[in-house]
Amino acid sequence: MESVVLAGASFIFGLDEIRRAFSEIGIEASFAEIPCMLKYRDIPEKTEMEFTEEISDGRIVVPLSEYWISKCIEKRSCMISERAMESSRSKRRLYALMGAEAPEIFSTVDSALKVIVQDGKKIIVKPDGLFSGYGIKAVDKGNAENLERYVYNARRVNNHALSLFGLKSGEALVTEYICGGEYSADVFYFKGRVSVVRVCRKEIVLVHDTPCTAVYQLVNPEKQITEALERWSAILFDSGNISFGQFDFIQKDEKFFLLDFAPRVGGGIDVLLKKCPLNVYAQAVRGKTAFAETGGMLLSQFNYLPTRSGKICDDNYSLMPGEQTIYKRKGDFVPECPSSNASRVASVIALHESPVKKEILDSLLIGEKNIAFWKK
Repeated sequence: MESVVLAGASFIFGLDEIRRAFSEIGIEASFAEIPCMLKYRDIPEKTEMEFTEEISDGRIVVPLSEYWISKCIEKRSCMISERAMESSRSKRRLYALMGAEAPEIFSTVDSALKVIVQDGKKIIVKPDGLFSGYGIKAVDKGNAENLERYVYNARRVNNHALSLFGLKSGEALVTEYICGGEYSADVFYFKGRVSVVRVCRKEIVLVHDTPCTAVYQLVNPEKQITEALERWSAILFDSGNISFGQFDFIQKDEKFFLLDFAPRVGGGIDVLLKKCPLNVYAQAVRGKTAFAETGGMLLSQFNYLPTRSGKICDDNYSLMPGEQTIYKRKGDFVPECPSSNASRVASVIALHESPVKKEILDSLLIGEKNIAFWKK
């Protein structure tokens, strides 16, 4: 029987069920995580994991986090194509592979500025090789004077998470802004077969020009979305690969545009996914999707986002009804540009309609009432 190590296992749940699902397809699965994650995450299933910073030679790794992607690139210890690995570390490489299904990259900052000033369009600045929302800014006529500074900053993003995961900021891209419905999805790729783990519709808000995901809504994947995920997976993976894949994309009319990809699972939505009737990861391993039937309403995750840098001075937040989780308590520091899930103040899981009304999106922004200005 083939064997794999699912590395980064604190980002998934239901490990016994996942192990059984792998066994059903002829694979023996074990689980690993880096020891330092015990400091940053509550890990209920830690007794099921091996805690290590290295997987011994000869063992096949299925990475579930950025740290383990870096290790797989370093050790070549996975069954994932080089182009998939390269595309997870370079959006320029990813967009070249996707062709017309990717945003246009401007050749110079001046050409992007011309589009903003003369055509009145919006553009996006992003680091080429980073994940999540680090360093991403939206620019239009109202803040065009910031374009060069945003490009400069995107080349120099540096924080503890990037150091932990072995990532460095380098090139910055300036791309077209595509207006449409934003989505995030995970798939499981098994030797040519693509299974959808989950698809989430996203509601985006701008916080100091940074696009931030305020809402995730779990949706059953439509045929067009499934076909797009299969098409992109066929481009990125080789037929013998075994990997999860996380995709961020936009649907505009009948067309799809891929924004980002990584050979891992998406993070920050485990509480939402646990509400599905079946384990989404195990079902995908079996070649199925754990559809969520909710009677017309959508299982939704509302993220409460800080809008200023400082320390929480009042953690009595005004949260909407639902399953509430508070991440930042009195005295905790929060950044003014919440570009990753770790920056959230709180979240709420509830059944909700789509689209989400503007007044609800506005209520997710946490400001001076709860955050005292603080400077090093």
